[in-house]
This record gives sequence, structure tokens and C-alpha cells, in this order.
Amino acid sequence: MKTGYTAMLSGAAFALLVGGAGTAQAGTGKDADATGFSIEGSVRARAEVVEGQVRPNAPDSDAMLSFRTLIKASYDFGGVHITGELDDARSYFQHGQSNAGTSESNALEPLQAYLGVDLGTVAGQKGKGVLRLGRFTASSGSGRLLDRPDWSNSPTSFLGVNLDWSSKRGDRVNLIAVRPFDKLPSDRASIEDNQVELDRANAGVHFWGGSFTRAKALAGANVEAYGFWLDEGDRAGRQTRNRNLFTFGTRINRAAAKGQVDFDVEAALQHGTIRGSTSAADVTDRKVRAGTTHVELGYTLATGWTPRVAGVFDYASGDTSAASYTRFDPLFGGRRGDFGPISLYGPVSRSNVVSAGLLFDAKPSKRVDFMVKAQKLWLASATDSFGATSVRDATGASGRDAGLQLEGRVRTWVVPKRLRLEAGAALLAKGDFLTEAPNAPARGDMRFGYLTVSTFF
Repeated sequence: MKTGYTAMLSGAAFALLVGGAGTAQAGTGKDADATGFSIEGSVRARAEVVEGQVRPNAPDSDAMLSFRTLIKASYDFGGVHITGELDDARSYFQHGQSNAGTSESNALEPLQAYLGVDLGTVAGQKGKGVLRLGRFTASSGSGRLLDRPDWSNSPTSFLGVNLDWSSKRGDRVNLIAVRPFDKLPSDRASIEDNQVELDRANAGVHFWGGSFTRAKALAGANVEAYGFWLDEGDRAGRQTRNRNLFTFGTRINRAAAKGQVDFDVEAALQHGTIRGSTSAADVTDRKVRAGTTHVELGYTLATGWTPRVAGVFDYASGDTSAASYTRFDPLFGGRRGDFGPISLYGPVSRSNVVSAGLLFDAKPSKRVDFMVKAQKLWLASATDSFGATSVRDATGASGRDAGLQLEGRVRTWVVPKRLRLEAGAALLAKGDFLTEAPNAPARGDMRFGYLTVSTFF
């Protein structure tokens, strides 16, 4: 990596360690006083650097120092509570043409502000849950279609209603009807200056659906079924592709445990309509026929380190340029767990990808855990752009080999529940497609590293 970027990363790491250690001692924890008031928060600083960027319009080398401060407060009236969360996400030093955007920088944003109603017995079934009305973040099941990803400095939030309830035996119902917030400001200059502008609920997008999970329904595994509908239309000042997508799927999973086999199998189909561009003159609706699959099979050894080995496979369809549109849309899903780090990295997404790999993770002590993963990557469709790279060969002549991705991560609690360090790296050894496609940058393999310091109070 370039000397300047390496020096910046080293200097930032030292500053973060000193500053983070001081902050950790001031933590008070999440406590509710006698009046029902509680407050909690965290401060995270992350330094990251990349070289050999795969995206055509991004710089070859880039570096960034970002901060995320979260403060969440709640007042419980007894069965009803009001919750608010402030997110201050800021980024510094990135290149003027960096691919870093509103997920990295969104200063002083009221991420959540909702009224919550606690739920107990429902339809004669004992359990617990909450009905939320207002602005909130949300996740469902595996998070592959709806998630609040921890990697993001500024996760997507929604305006609407959400019911999340679990029975005493573990069955879960999650229903949602919302409009997503557009993150603002969104122009490059304002993002670089970390300007403050309140996000706005998108009146042109409606998202609703739900899931039901039956706990331990099959050989100790949970069985989930879900369906989500995204309805998008043009609005003043913003043209869209008028997505009207219905995504339905199922998931069967058994959690990892010592001396046992675990698995996670999920599949979803996507139907509906979409237009070929955002142009107002484009009024032709293409039928959508897309799908995705995730398969993971692992085993955890019954030793002190609890080492786990797993084989993983992912597929998400790409567009074949036929009459119908076949590129899978990941909606509001997260991708860190399946496809590696995001922000300055993140070439792989749940669109036009086939991936097969091996994962190894372990926890040597209560304070330390680590993970390494290797994935071979291909394109599902040779004529569509790969993942989140925008690299494409419309003729298909560059083939389907996207390369090999290697990643590793280690985390340690310096002060339990107060101060945590995380370091990681990723390498994308580019395949023929990412070197021979017409708009593929003539650069070496993609290399990425990061260091994170998180404090909690």
C-alpha cells in the first residue's frame, strides 16, 4: 500500500486507541432509573484503506477515517414507551471521487423516534414483543432482505409501523408497513463537508410485508416463511425505474452449537415489473423473474476454542438481457456477513453472483474471536454487471470468472462491554472478467484493510 496511506492508518490507529481508552472509562452502561428513563450509546472510529479499486469511476487508492456516534434514550410509562436515537456519522480524508457516500456520512440525524407498545399474550399465546409507530430501523430473519447492518455508519430507517412478537416457545411474527427515508445530503460536496441536513421519508416508495418463524419445527431447526412487496414510483424531482417487486421465500436454519452440525438454507424468488431506465420517456414495464439462494453447512468442535468450519454457497441471479428482467434486487438487506466488508471495499452484493467458499471461526477466550474466509466468485450472467462493481461486458465475451476473495477479522474486548478493538483485511484476486471487461480498470488486485475502535456507555 502507498506510504502516505499506511502512515495515515498507523497514525489514526494510535489516536483512536488513546481516545477510545479514555472514553471507555466514562461509560455508565444501559440503566433505567426509578422513573423509567434509560440511555445508552456508543462511539465508533474506523480507519480504512484500499488499493486496486475495482469500480471504474473510483480512484485506484483511497483512505478514510470515519466516526459513528449513537445515543439512544427511552422513557417507559409502563407498557408504553417513547424511544429516540441520534446518529452522528462523519467521514474524513477520502478521495474526491471516493465511492464512500451516505452510508458513511450522515451528520446529526434522528435515526429513530417512535412510540412503542409492549405486547404480551396474543391470540391466547403467551409471549412478548412490541408494536412500533414512527421512525425506526428494522431487520427480519437472516437480514439478507431487511437489516440494520452494524458495519454501516448510517443504516436505513423507515417511517411507518412494525409489529415484532415472539411466543413463549420461540415462534416469531414480524410485520412491517413503511416508507424508507432518503439519506441527505446526497451530493458529493456536502458529504465531504459532513453537512447537516435532515433525511426525508420517500413518498414514492412503499415497502410492506412480514415473516413467520416456527421455532424448532424440523430436527431442531427453525422454519421461516416471508413475503415483501416494494412499490416504487416517480415523484417531484426524482425519476425512478418504477420497481414493483414481490419477493417471497423460506429459510431453514439451526444455530451453531458445540459438537453439532449447523445449517442455514434460504431461498427467495422475486416477481413483478421494472423499467429499463429512470427516463420519463421509458414507460415500458419489463417482467421480473429473479431469485437468490444461500446454503451454509457447518460443524463446531467441542473444545474450549469452539472452532467452527463451514462450507458456504450463494447465488443471486443476474440480468440475461432477455424480454424479462432477471437481476435480483436485495431490497434493504445487509451483505457484510456473506460477502465481506463494505464502504471503500464491498465489490460483492446479492446481485449477479455465484459464490462458493469455506469459513473458519473460533473464540480463543471470552474476550477474543477471529474469522477467516475464502470465496471463489463468478457471475451468474456473463452479460450483466458483477455485484456492486458496475463492471460489465454486454457481449459476455469476458466470461464469468470474477476471482477469489480472501478475508480475515479479529476482535478483542480490551475492557469487557466497554472498549473493543477490531482489525480486518480483504483481498480480491481478480479473475478474467474483472481484468478483461471493457470498462474494467487496468489495476492490480484489490486490497483492503481496516482498524476499528468502539466504546460503549
